Amino acid sequence: MHPIKLLLFSTLGFAFSNCLASPQDYGEGVKSLLPAMSLDNRDGSRDHWQGIGRLTTNTVCTATLLDTLETTGIQRPPAYVLTAGHCINLSNGKIMQNQPVKGTITFNYFSDSEKLKTYNLKKVKWRSMQGVDMAIVELDVSLKTLMEDGIKPLKLATRTPAVNSEVLVVGAPEYKTLEMTACTLQSAPDIIEEDWVWRNNFMTRCQSNKGGVSGAPLLDRYTNEIIGVVGTGNAAPSLDPCYLHAPCILTEKGYSAIEGNLYGNLVPHLRSCFRSGFLFENHCELYPTFNVETDERPSAKYKKIKISRSGAAIAPTWDYQFSIDTAFYRHKTVRVAKQCESPSRYSAATSSKEPIINNKVGSRTGRYFLCIIGTNSPEKKLSPGLLRNALSLPVELIEDEVVPLPDLSLRKGSGYSRMTSGGATAWYSYKVGPSSTTDCQSPEGFNQKSDQLDVFVYDQDLPAKLCSVAFDEIHDRSEVRIDHFDKF
Repeated sequence: MHPIKLLLFSTLGFAFSNCLASPQDYGEGVKSLLPAMSLDNRDGSRDHWQGIGRLTTNTVCTATLLDTLETTGIQRPPAYVLTAGHCINLSNGKIMQNQPVKGTITFNYFSDSEKLKTYNLKKVKWRSMQGVDMAIVELDVSLKTLMEDGIKPLKLATRTPAVNSEVLVVGAPEYKTLEMTACTLQSAPDIIEEDWVWRNNFMTRCQSNKGGVSGAPLLDRYTNEIIGVVGTGNAAPSLDPCYLHAPCILTEKGYSAIEGNLYGNLVPHLRSCFRSGFLFENHCELYPTFNVETDERPSAKYKKIKISRSGAAIAPTWDYQFSIDTAFYRHKTVRVAKQCESPSRYSAATSSKEPIINNKVGSRTGRYFLCIIGTNSPEKKLSPGLLRNALSLPVELIEDEVVPLPDLSLRKGSGYSRMTSGGATAWYSYKVGPSSTTDCQSPEGFNQKSDQLDVFVYDQDLPAKLCSVAFDEIHDRSEVRIDHFDKF
């Protein structure tokens, strides 16, 4: 009998070890980097994703119902969903808290679902676009009610998995229902898109660069826990990296927009923000917050390093005027935006009565960031939550070079000549008219600046004159280029 028992125990132990070695694959065996797979739920095997749904506000995004339940006496805690900050509002420098919001969330958002379940939004508990693209929205229904309706919330991860861990993105592209893609987790440096700068980022190559997927959860493939929230990506190559829809990161070739990259923010730190099912400020690194409002001038994206008569570089200044809703503010200039979250080298607390930052940016070409934090006390200690909320404003210093003449190409057609821009100049302006009366040195008649020049000169209008100018990144202009078109 004993040998049989030993054999039986060893067999059970082997089976148990196999269970440990083979965790559930929520990716269902799908290989990484394949196109997105549409999700149905006819057999209930994907009930664990019922809590990922379509968020509808002034735009459409994806959002995830958070599992904030604890073994407490609270019977009807609020229901919160996690999404991207820009799904609520595009403003930079402002952190929204406890503000009413209109919109809906639709759960059970599968391709075969005949029981879509839609609920109203109640308030934006927290939303930011500075340093992080993230929002937490409270629903006008309790979490328990949603669970009684069959909607399953998802847990926040306790930690960030290692680089190259297998992950999933489950989101709802515009005009479609839930899709799933698989890939691996990568870290990402500072991300810049327009005036927004994001830190604490992840990067993947998941095939999910589609409108509507913003706000989707990044999931651990083997635990189904939420690691991050999708923010932005490069769906197509762009001629203007770091501008809208062309988020860029630092590479060996400078800041570049890399086609196919999908970015977002990591969220395991949110776990400490919930107590007894409620979002609390204590021990939560979403707080304290502050709000910055820029004056009417947009912050400059480029500044030139002038050269003195003696040949020395003259560093430009920030010349940044703003208002802030705290009694004091501090600031510093860094080369890497993540350094805004370090307490070192911040200025002393300055009164916010007439806030202006006019310190020198730098004397070398390249990217710089202005870090700003707001405080209500001149004390030196800066909390992790305050530093996480630092506003990072990007600027690129460039050399003070002469703007070259427009680089144009001429193509002859039947009855016309066509001139098009072909160089790397940022902007163009032109006018065309009769050769005898068109004054290229007069500013009158030039069209508004455009990122391209495409003009037709027809044979019946000859002789004609084309006057064109080019502008660089900070809108300094070139000399006038003059092209003559004569009758043959």
